[in-house]
Amino acid sequence: MPVFLLLFGLVLYVTLYISPRADTGDLGNLALIPFWSEYGQMIRQHEIKDTLFIKVNKTENLRDIHVNVLTVGDSFSQQEHAGYQNYMPGEGLTVANCKRSLYDNPIQYAYNIMDWGVVDSTNIDVMVVEVGERDFAIRIDNFGVDKVEVPEPEKPSNGDGEEHNPNKWSLLRARDFVLYRFANRSPVYVVDLKQDFFGSPEPRKLYFYCADILNGMTIEGSIRPKVKEVYDLLTAKAHERGFALVLMLPVDKYDLYQDYIVDNPYAHPKRINEDVRELLGDIPEVMLSKYCLKPLIDKGEKDIFLFDNSHWSYKASEVVGKELSRRVKLLME
Repeated sequence: MPVFLLLFGLVLYVTLYISPRADTGDLGNLALIPFWSEYGQMIRQHEIKDTLFIKVNKTENLRDIHVNVLTVGDSFSQQEHAGYQNYMPGEGLTVANCKRSLYDNPIQYAYNIMDWGVVDSTNIDVMVVEVGERDFAIRIDNFGVDKVEVPEPEKPSNGDGEEHNPNKWSLLRARDFVLYRFANRSPVYVVDLKQDFFGSPEPRKLYFYCADILNGMTIEGSIRPKVKEVYDLLTAKAHERGFALVLMLPVDKYDLYQDYIVDNPYAHPKRINEDVRELLGDIPEVMLSKYCLKPLIDKGEKDIFLFDNSHWSYKASEVVGKELSRRVKLLME
């Protein structure tokens, strides 16, 4: 009986106290960290209120769009009104975005829809293929010209657009809390920063997803030749369909702030962006967001990334959206 009461009390504590306070960002939700809830409210008041681009949730619907830019990407392309696409209409461009549930690998899906003739120069001018830095090498390695992306099943929703977490009331979630707090098993790492970078009660703490480190700090030798090979296949297929293609890499949170970590425990600097630039060149068709966001960090700008999240804020979205628009317009000339 005492063990049962202890477990029951733990589930109640995690469910009623920790989970509601940890529901303020993807990092808090993932690792059950009760962040400051007012932070998100403060950030959201500066975001564009409406979503100004078209959302495509079925592959067949791509045949009916007529826009300047089609974006195919991972979670950085799914930030709705806070996303980089929402700043492109203000630069005079029409934009459509493919919903994430259509694919796992954006590179593979982009190639597939071009290969199938679903999109061509009659309905788009430029395709933007966006892949986050931490998964870039994995996505490249998994690409194949004969592979076909299968739509992911829809995740259950709680009705307000947020994914429902079925484990919130479970013993498994309570077990996770214990492992994260007392067994050093948290999927979210935290380090100290040399100066204030966030408008939160912990302005010098950097919380970031473990995959920023675990997925590799460089592009390994065996993958390096495939980066150029896959990029050339994508651009050739886009050329065949009569439009231009931009490959965009959002920098990950750790990489962007790594120079400002106190006594950085990770000996080797992360240099995925540098490797891609070395392999593909410094060209308009390859947009490495690190190079337009790092100067803001070096000037001490706060909240370029979200304190409680693995994604960037509206500040970064605006900078990236405007720079991407500039490149798109060059390619449309």
